[in-house]
Amino acid sequence: VACIMDGNRRYARSQQAPVGVGHAKGAVVAVRLLGWWLDYLAYQPAGPRVLTLWAFSSDNFKRSNDEVQILFELMTAEFKALAFSPLVHLFRMRVRVIGSRTHFPAAFIQAIDLLESSTASYSDLHLQLAVGYGGRDEVVESVQRVLESGEAVTACAITRESYCSRNGVPPVDLMLRTSERRTSGFFLWDTQCAELHFVDKLWPELSQLDWLRALESFAQREQRCGK
Repeated sequence: VACIMDGNRRYARSQQAPVGVGHAKGAVVAVRLLGWWLDYLAYQPAGPRVLTLWAFSSDNFKRSNDEVQILFELMTAEFKALAFSPLVHLFRMRVRVIGSRTHFPAAFIQAIDLLESSTASYSDLHLQLAVGYGGRDEVVESVQRVLESGEAVTACAITRESYCSRNGVPPVDLMLRTSERRTSGFFLWDTQCAELHFVDKLWPELSQLDWLRALESFAQREQRCGK
């Protein structure tokens, strides 16, 4: 499952609060979602073993410096907390950060290193956190890696260089987005056969029932993927 967490700023405006309040509330819901995911797996062991959250897109660098700083400070704190989360270690959750790290603050890179190294030996569940991520950027990077290898540029070769393939996880089965009805290029290459589920709420308003409805809706669909 891949989630586009959209609507934090609009939530803040609806509460007549600073934008940081919306992002902080969004982070709370993201952490809750991890618990909802684990709850679902407790009674549906065949449920999704991979969860990806799009926390910050490459386009988000176009926002004000103040907002970008707020976001990186928030993500730094949350990633450090996640590295010591009992649930992460109890359920042996491998956590990886995907996206370009070119413009990341040093403190945030340290938090990423801590989080990834503390879960590097796990493989029961997989959590991917997309930061500095853009769908077209990923495709370009994948093609560049193929060219550097000297291999012919084919669909199979590009697939092998996608983030999902490099992390040893399958392509996306279900994409969930709050607030809007578009994919914004998230996992542009690895969503060819993905089902889409849109929730008409802002991300900070997402509930466990919304999450369950998305999974139940997916379970009732037949993934044909050209067959």
